[in-house]
Amino acid sequence: MRKRIASTLGLWAVIIAVLVLFGADGGVLLLAALTALTQIEFYQLLEKMGYRPLKALGAGLGLVLVLGSYYLDGRPLDLLALAMIVLAFTLLVWPNIRQVFLPTLFGLIYVPFMLQFYTLIMHDYGTVMVPIWIVAVSKFSDVGGLLVGMKFGKHKLCPHISPKKTIEGALGGVAVSALVGVLLLAGFPDQLPDGLTWLKAALIAAILGDLALVSDLIESILKRRAGVKDSGSAIPGIGGIFDLTDSLILTAPAGYLLFKYLV
Repeated sequence: MRKRIASTLGLWAVIIAVLVLFGADGGVLLLAALTALTQIEFYQLLEKMGYRPLKALGAGLGLVLVLGSYYLDGRPLDLLALAMIVLAFTLLVWPNIRQVFLPTLFGLIYVPFMLQFYTLIMHDYGTVMVPIWIVAVSKFSDVGGLLVGMKFGKHKLCPHISPKKTIEGALGGVAVSALVGVLLLAGFPDQLPDGLTWLKAALIAAILGDLALVSDLIESILKRRAGVKDSGSAIPGIGGIFDLTDSLILTAPAGYLLFKYLV
């Protein structure tokens, strides 16, 4: 637990330092690096299941998606189409669609295409505070779920996927997400959209907190299929980079859509 807390505080310190020193450009580059490392660990899990994803090509195309969605006027579908064209040529060399093409495509769609919505949010709102808000309410769902689950957890949520997660912990995580969303709005009202009321902040944060849990469970399924406890060992107390970013994958597009249509 101490290692997990220390790593969490250290990571937030790094994020804040990068944003203060380099602004939005630093945030985009940091996201690109985390995305590439997550995608590689994702592919490594698939390899343990017997697949043969093209890790270098997939990660390279992923970087194009993340960086291009911010620096090329926010055109994710154009970039995805380009990535699909490039990836299609690999069938001429590796015609095994199931073993090579599909896992490479899966990693490209599930990791960088989803995470690049954070850069789209920065592009659309012109501030790093909106994606930081989404990341914070998503990650504090993990924190709230862990603390509440340890103290009050009795009823298993998905024992066949993650035996330690409880219904009480899940509800606590969603509640903490809602609280963090409101507190951040109170602390940084000028850096968040005018249409984000306290009620909307609590509602959107609660939805994202719930999706963060689902996103975490999906990674747990992948790790079980791969026969590993963690996706890696890069971060003490947490595991791999995928173990860090797992809860952010579904909340990125969900946050983009919720802010677009509700705020």
